Amino acid sequence: MLGIVLIAIGIAVAFAVRAVSFARYMHLEDLGLDVDPAVGSELFSQIVAPTLVERTFVYVSLGLVPAGLVLLILAWRLRSRPPT
Repeated sequence: MLGIVLIAIGIAVAFAVRAVSFARYMHLEDLGLDVDPAVGSELFSQIVAPTLVERTFVYVSLGLVPAGLVLLILAWRLRSRPPT
C-alpha cells in the first residue's frame, strides 16, 4: 500500500510542478512579454526557467516513484511466498 501511495505522490508532484511552470510561462506570454523588445529572449527564458525549489520537487518526485516501485515488488514477492 505504501508503494502505491509513494508512486501516486511522486507522479502528482511532478505534474503539479510542470503545471505551475507552464502556467507561469503562459501568463507572461499572455502579457506579451515573449515578443516585447524591451524584454530580451534571454531574460524571458530566465524568468520562465524552473526555480531551484521546482527542480528539487521534481527530483524528489523522481525518487519517490522508484522507491514506490521497489516497495511494491518487495510486497508482491513476500506475499507470493508460501507460508512455512
